[in-house]
Amino acid sequence: MTTLSSEDLRHQVAAGCASFSLAETRDDDRSIRTLRAARDAGIRIFDTARAYATVGDPLHNERLLHRALGDDDEIVVMTKGGHFRATHREWKVDNSPERLRRDVDDSLAALGVERLDLFFVHRADGPISIEESFGALDELRRRGKVRALGISNATSEQIERACAVTEVAAVENRLVAGCPDDGSLATAARHGVAFFAYSPLGGPAAARTLPARFPRLSRIAQSRGISPHRLALRGLLAQSPAVSVIVGAGSPERAQDAAAAPREEWDSTTENAWTCDIADGDDERTSKGIS
Repeated sequence: MTTLSSEDLRHQVAAGCASFSLAETRDDDRSIRTLRAARDAGIRIFDTARAYATVGDPLHNERLLHRALGDDDEIVVMTKGGHFRATHREWKVDNSPERLRRDVDDSLAALGVERLDLFFVHRADGPISIEESFGALDELRRRGKVRALGISNATSEQIERACAVTEVAAVENRLVAGCPDDGSLATAARHGVAFFAYSPLGGPAAARTLPARFPRLSRIAQSRGISPHRLALRGLLAQSPAVSVIVGAGSPERAQDAAAAPREEWDSTTENAWTCDIADGDDERTSKGIS
């Protein structure tokens, strides 16, 4: 892929790769099968980061992606820098130009490419200013080392500042199905920037209780013979034209199920069920004094 715009990144399901390196137990062969199953199911965007690493191997996740997918020029690999694993339980942030340049070079080597598709500042709250970090990355883009730039874990104000320095293609922030936007999605949409929602189902525990929390949506999913999780992902995609979702590809089956979400019908009946389930959840949280 020679060019990459924010338009190419919208209304997509991306495969999140963190668990392949961060889980207590790892199986690289199974991870490779899962990544290939995701690609075969139609997923074209894969999300990795310098922070997704085993202790002692800071490039494990990116190397794994390269082993699984090779030089497939039909896929987009999103990677992130400035945030890295220091010990078994400690991660550090360094958004300095020197660190970001090193992370870009290391990612190029690990992924076996001459230019990165999309590189994010992983933690916008680092000690270095947004302006200094993105100034350095803009230089790397002009030198041809990266196609597009993004910002992750960012407030609306930080997104605004990054956009003032250079062209930003994507934001990657947490956004859970059924929960309100903290303002960062609206900011991204206003700037024409793609918004990748990570943890879109709220994590493993929340995903297990999703059918009970979205009973109307789950009944529609059952009538279609699909999982309620797939339909909930479709609901999140319907929230804004800017939205894409990052789904942890824990198994080939889960990757294949998530890959089908953008193609699911989203009609007025489904929209109404989604809206009512969310309203019921809001009422329940309010009655229990939960914010």
